[in-house]
Amino acid sequence: MRTFLTTDRMSPELRARVERAVSHGTRARQHAAGVGITGTFAADRRLGVARLAPVIVAVVVAAFAAAGYAYDRRAVAAERGAILRAVGDRRAALPPAHEGLLARVEAPIAEAASATAAPDRIDPAVRGALEVAIGRPALYVRGAAADLRDPRKIGLAARASDKDAFLVCLFRPPPSASEHDLLDRVRGVYFAGAKVDTDTLRVRRLAEARTALALTAPPFEATVRAADDFPSLHRLRKELEAAPIDLAKMAAAAELLIVVADLPTDLARVSIVDLAEGKVLLRVTRKARDPGKSAAASLYRDQLEGCDLGLAVRTLAE
Repeated sequence: MRTFLTTDRMSPELRARVERAVSHGTRARQHAAGVGITGTFAADRRLGVARLAPVIVAVVVAAFAAAGYAYDRRAVAAERGAILRAVGDRRAALPPAHEGLLARVEAPIAEAASATAAPDRIDPAVRGALEVAIGRPALYVRGAAADLRDPRKIGLAARASDKDAFLVCLFRPPPSASEHDLLDRVRGVYFAGAKVDTDTLRVRRLAEARTALALTAPPFEATVRAADDFPSLHRLRKELEAAPIDLAKMAAAAELLIVVADLPTDLARVSIVDLAEGKVLLRVTRKARDPGKSAAASLYRDQLEGCDLGLAVRTLAE
């Protein structure tokens, strides 16, 4: 620090001593150097805050990020737990033997759709009592025989299989196989609709059982446990909530399996299987009849053939 008490003619040592005497900062630096401190406290404090500012900001940002991540993890865990509880509730509502239902129907479906010709069979307990036999809870599926016996395609075949004219006429047969009576039964009927569903309420589609039971099975539960983000959990929740659980309860209680396998050359094989005993109650193969030559018959050809097949099964079992 320059001062009027010093001149250029003074010796450097004397001038330095005078400057130290009149300068507080200089004295502070001298004393600090004497105890091993390289700078004054004021200078160090200003420099330290400047250097620490980015670190402080980074720490604050990291703390907020960690808090946000922890909150997100807790929320994901809570959502996962809620879905798992919902799966457990749905599973508890199903009949006790539901776990093995889909496995029990695989072999009978494959047998019904076999490419090997199978002889017709009507169990003596069914003959004359078909109405009683088919009054029990049942599963129904119809599809091309090649698809029904292929494990890779049966799911698609089941989803495409609605309650159709065969099923309606099996349960509510027309008075005769005449074109007039068959047309009267099928004309204007929406076979996948609510009225048909009510008329065949104890029969559930195989697709309903496959969908709902799959969403209460261990593989689905494992998928939920492995899901680690909200989009995945949201998708799984939507799948679970969309499953027809009430219909699944009825499907899981099925005692019968009704299969119609469409074979080549207009043949259809109808099988009714007792799932509890693993026994074929009825198996018949029939060629589709010509439903008639009228314009209406041509328009409703598929429905007439299905209805005629349902009536034929009833007639054979009388």
